[in-house]
Amino acid sequence: MVYFRSDKEMAILDEIAGNGVRVFLVWCVGITTVIFIWALQSRMRSRFRGAPVWPVLGVLPSLLFHLGHLYDWLTHLAIVNGGTFKLLGPWKCRIFTADPANIDYLLRTRYYNFGKGETFKESFRDMFGDSIVVQDGDAFKRLSVSVGKALSSPAFRDFVSALLPAVMQHNLLPVFTHACENAAIIDLQDVFHRLACYNVCLFGAAVQLDCLKPGLPKFPFIEAFEEALQSLMFRLLMPPFWWKILRFFNVLSERRLIKARDFIYGYSIEAWQSRGNQDSSPEANIASAFFRYEGESGRFYSDQRVHELFVNLILAGKDTIMAGLTWFFWLVARHPLVEAQILAELREIVNQRKSPDDQDPFCFSFEEVKRMDYLHAAVTESLRLYPPIPINYLHAAEDDVLPDGTPVEKGAQVLYSIYSSGRLESVWGKDCLEFKPERWMKNGRFVRQSDFKLVVFNGGPRRCTGIEFAYWQMKWAAASILIRYRVKIVDKHPVLPKIGLTLFMKYGLLATVHQREMADDESSK
Repeated sequence: MVYFRSDKEMAILDEIAGNGVRVFLVWCVGITTVIFIWALQSRMRSRFRGAPVWPVLGVLPSLLFHLGHLYDWLTHLAIVNGGTFKLLGPWKCRIFTADPANIDYLLRTRYYNFGKGETFKESFRDMFGDSIVVQDGDAFKRLSVSVGKALSSPAFRDFVSALLPAVMQHNLLPVFTHACENAAIIDLQDVFHRLACYNVCLFGAAVQLDCLKPGLPKFPFIEAFEEALQSLMFRLLMPPFWWKILRFFNVLSERRLIKARDFIYGYSIEAWQSRGNQDSSPEANIASAFFRYEGESGRFYSDQRVHELFVNLILAGKDTIMAGLTWFFWLVARHPLVEAQILAELREIVNQRKSPDDQDPFCFSFEEVKRMDYLHAAVTESLRLYPPIPINYLHAAEDDVLPDGTPVEKGAQVLYSIYSSGRLESVWGKDCLEFKPERWMKNGRFVRQSDFKLVVFNGGPRRCTGIEFAYWQMKWAAASILIRYRVKIVDKHPVLPKIGLTLFMKYGLLATVHQREMADDESSK
């Protein structure tokens, strides 16, 4: 049986269908209009130029597209946006600045309003406890004072001046001698990473790591430390609820973090206990002096806090040396005139000695290293272009306004870019991208500039207390190597920064080592 609808029924159905189509079209137009207005308002709110702001996703697609050269892309955005801009993301709006006046305001003027914040503390507490890495305000200042006292003590300076030349002679230089004699290719980044870890453990806690040997055998402790830092970086990049889910189920990056952390703490406990009575000068190493100063103020530490401090010392002390020396040697290899000037300074220091060291004329003393002004300038210029920590992270406790007029809402994350601030033409001039140590020299002497112009070591209450120690290590290592060897970077070796907490080279820095002959010395005069 076939049922035929009447004309009236068909008219009613047509009207219903037509109304449905109209409602659907109106709904689509409405949603599209809302998204367009929202996107337009977002773009206006962000005062952002240089990359599209997508609905919901913000600048995330652009960020992922430029991930291979992220720091240069962010620097470009800082320049076209006047030094500061807002990065709108899917879950958070972040303020990005490279303006020295803003950085001064964040680190000194309004220090108490811009701390690390709970997101950072939650992310890092599993690894570093409640020690100096995660502290803010008065607690940070108190801990920093105790560390500063330890680093500036005469006992520590004597300790360094006595042992650092021995580290160069018996640990670092044999690695280069082995590579030279065997015509081997070495990864300079790996070498300086091991040197930094060796030094920070020796001078920080009188612990000797077995990591700096010819042939560079594998050393799991360093690998575990970098695995942990990589996992912590993922925590900062993703929303907190996500990494907490991963931690709850103990999978992916969180599983790797726990495994690395357990290995690191197990090793540090064993290394600390192995010191035994080897700590012959309890005032000399940083940890022992720190505990004494804290004890005098009535603050004592459990075994757990001791090991947290040990791990903190490694984090604070190794990255500047490792990254600083790696980028320095790459830049010097590409600028032979700078290398010649460094060699001229080193030879002049050797020639000025009243009683030459016939056994090893190229073994420098503490006082001689302090007189290496041009080398100091070259290292500083390298740090300007390639700072070990490219970007730092702060959190606003209250509403605020930056000096350039950028409003900061309570709870906002503020990123200040050390990498970008060292590349602003408005600050450093038209030659800001050139490696030019002379910009730090005046009348043959190194001239220091504002901490907030070169913010590699931070400023204000957060100013790094180990600046001098870091320079001693870098200058001693650079002078000891350059005066003995020509370092050649392997042809066509790709040099790219790795995205992370520290400015590693993504593929390391492969090089060959050649004995420096007298002819080399003469040609560079």
